[in-house]
Amino acid sequence: MADIFISYARADRDRIENLARALEGEGCSVWWDRNIGGGAEFSAVIEKELGAAKTVIVVWSAHSLGSHWVRDEADYARGEGKLLPLSLDGAAPPLGFRQIHALDFSSWDETIAHSAFRELMRSMGSELGASPASAPSSVPPSAHTNSKITKPGLAVLPFNNMSTDEELEFLADGLTEDIITTLSFNRHISVAARTSTFAYKGQSTDVREVGKALGVRYVVEGSVRKMGKRVRVTVQFIEAETGAHIWAKKFDYLLDELYDSPDDLVEKITGGIFPQLVSAEVDRSQKAPPESLGPWEYCQRAAQTIARGGGTVKGVRHVFAELGEAVRLAPDYALPHAILSWAYNAAIINGTYEDDELVDYIARAKAHLRKARELAQDDLLCLTYIGASENFAGMQERSLHTLESVLARNPANAEAWHIICQTYAYLGRFEDARNAIDRARALAPEAGYAPIHEWYRALADFLAGDLEAAAPLIERHILHQPGYGYVSVIAAICATAFGDDAGARRHIARAKEHNPQLRPEKLKGMMLSQPDKEKGKREYAILERLWAEDGVKAQIPDATA
Repeated sequence: MADIFISYARADRDRIENLARALEGEGCSVWWDRNIGGGAEFSAVIEKELGAAKTVIVVWSAHSLGSHWVRDEADYARGEGKLLPLSLDGAAPPLGFRQIHALDFSSWDETIAHSAFRELMRSMGSELGASPASAPSSVPPSAHTNSKITKPGLAVLPFNNMSTDEELEFLADGLTEDIITTLSFNRHISVAARTSTFAYKGQSTDVREVGKALGVRYVVEGSVRKMGKRVRVTVQFIEAETGAHIWAKKFDYLLDELYDSPDDLVEKITGGIFPQLVSAEVDRSQKAPPESLGPWEYCQRAAQTIARGGGTVKGVRHVFAELGEAVRLAPDYALPHAILSWAYNAAIINGTYEDDELVDYIARAKAHLRKARELAQDDLLCLTYIGASENFAGMQERSLHTLESVLARNPANAEAWHIICQTYAYLGRFEDARNAIDRARALAPEAGYAPIHEWYRALADFLAGDLEAAAPLIERHILHQPGYGYVSVIAAICATAFGDDAGARRHIARAKEHNPQLRPEKLKGMMLSQPDKEKGKREYAILERLWAEDGVKAQIPDATA
């Protein structure tokens, strides 16, 4: 078995042979398909060597862009964290593989001294002349984690053409491929390769058998049906073990519209699938014995707690406990550090900490954010939480850069649209904030974060000074999360603006009841960081007055100092 596997198109064979020789000349063990012996089972040998390799060099070129074999091998390598792409002729990798930088070999002169070859060796952790046996693996740091980390498997079966129209057949196949590619952006799920799932095309299959054969927990099925000038696309997200439907949806489009631009539909489908997978994983972890839980499960449980009501001291401590266990099991797993940095910063600005915990929370928020940045690399899910943490830490411009880069690579990331709403709002870009939360709701209306979509929209309206639009949304969110003190505080300020002093006092009393540790000073940073600073000062003064009328203020450290 070789340490390096080279995936390429047959038309590039001569240059690949020279590349393999150059690598072998530096002491590397290399496998490419010239090594398959007579009579060997082609696909079986490839699968075995691909699995054993520490690094998979995928060679993109004008020839390999259309190769399903190369795409499948690249998809597998990316999922295993050992993909190292290069461009042989300057061709950009296909959509779905551009989030990882491809080394430029278009000017390589086939010598080991050329800068492109030296960069390739460095990317594998081996300078020229170094012993490959002592070189570190090319797997990114976030992949060097505890073996208990699980990646839930997902298979997208070929969408069924419900008509005799051959053009619709091409459309159904194209939708399936695009969904597979877009879902593969997420490093935390293992998406079955196209060649594996298209083996089931045209067959009547039992998803339970598919799950066993492909080793996946979840299966996506779909169909395309023509209705005059319109097309109906249906999607089902199914638990493979039981065959139970978790989520199903239908989408209607004009036929010409779907032919011309299927991306909108692909985004809606994939944007809905991952949140449903997360919810299913949380439900699964709740039923599993505690000793069977790994870092992935603890992270999803914590994120769900945040979504469903993490705005109290009890709630955030539960989150910290879950994520602390994930870090203990896998210290170099980026995801729990990213969520912890967000959770600590959220606790700071929401005032959900005891008076003597502030300094420690600030230190922990910074440490976990630093660690998450170090480990995340191109992990879009981790970068989404990092962007959330940066926003809550008052680094809105940096948060905007992080989240917009995530969305540029995967516009179907409903969670990133949800989070960037607040970033836009605190930068005073209120229309962008409203559009972002509308996009999140359209992509994943039933997602775990759906209950707080209205709250984020309300906060954008509140920061924009449109209290009449914000107030009813805030009142509705209080019914969902009565223990979230900041929501009650904003409701009190709105009531005061409308001349409802009794209502304002009721909201403050509720905030104190659910959050006895809450003080105006703890919310000072949040209040004064509004885009309109004078508005923030006026409203903070209202909050101090309301609080003083209900009791004596306690002196605590100022989070904005």
